Amino acid sequence: MCRRTLAALAVALVLPIAATGAERMTDEQVKKLIEDIDDGYRTWRKDLEKDNLDDAVITSAERTIKVKDFLKDFDQAIDVLKGRFKPEYAASLEVMALLRRGSDVELRNRRQGQTRSSTWPALGAKLEALAHAYELAWPVESMTVQAIRLNDGELAGKVEQMEKAVKQVQSETDSAAKANKSIDKTTRGSLKSSIQQLEQTAKEVRSRIKDDRPASVEVGQLLSQTTKLKETLSKLSLPTAGAPAWQGIESGTEALSRAFDLPKP
Repeated sequence: MCRRTLAALAVALVLPIAATGAERMTDEQVKKLIEDIDDGYRTWRKDLEKDNLDDAVITSAERTIKVKDFLKDFDQAIDVLKGRFKPEYAASLEVMALLRRGSDVELRNRRQGQTRSSTWPALGAKLEALAHAYELAWPVESMTVQAIRLNDGELAGKVEQMEKAVKQVQSETDSAAKANKSIDKTTRGSLKSSIQQLEQTAKEVRSRIKDDRPASVEVGQLLSQTTKLKETLSKLSLPTAGAPAWQGIESGTEALSRAFDLPKP
């Protein structure tokens, strides 16, 4: 490989262009949103009770539902979600149960072209925000969709595993680069620096996620650095895709790409 090509690769390693994604809702923000949904639900239910609508019966082609029973299930779905939502557990099943009940009301209102209570739109907006936090369209109409979210502890764990994988890639790459006589010392040094920078950026991302701090810029940098590193390893004919260590990196970048709405490297 000629020196001009190696020099170009060295420059590419240290000049990643990062995209910026949407800022992810932190656990505390989601927790507050669930509390707001609880408050909004109780206000909406009081409106129904005041107009005696809680004694109504809803009849459809599929079934007949007592509004009081529906409200009881709605209330329980909120309580269960509040109790199970933890940093290490995003409670996706519980979120789905709540959103499906909210969607039943939203869809019925849309079909009828009216809203029975002025308090429902505010509650519906909060449910919509919760749906978006779990990468779902609102209202939820399909029975096959699943809520997708990793909470702070879960996502930080993915990034920590990525850090360990980067260390392994560093070791494997050093050995392979030294064995390849066409790769000079300068290029090996630039390659090593880029991998170390990737590890440092991953640590910063993990710290920000754990501390409930904004991290979209840093995640964009991390994904960009990963893309550049993969391209460079390929140009230098060093092993990347398919290797166990690189799969560990990809597992982390996939989770981050999904969480921050960015293209996967």
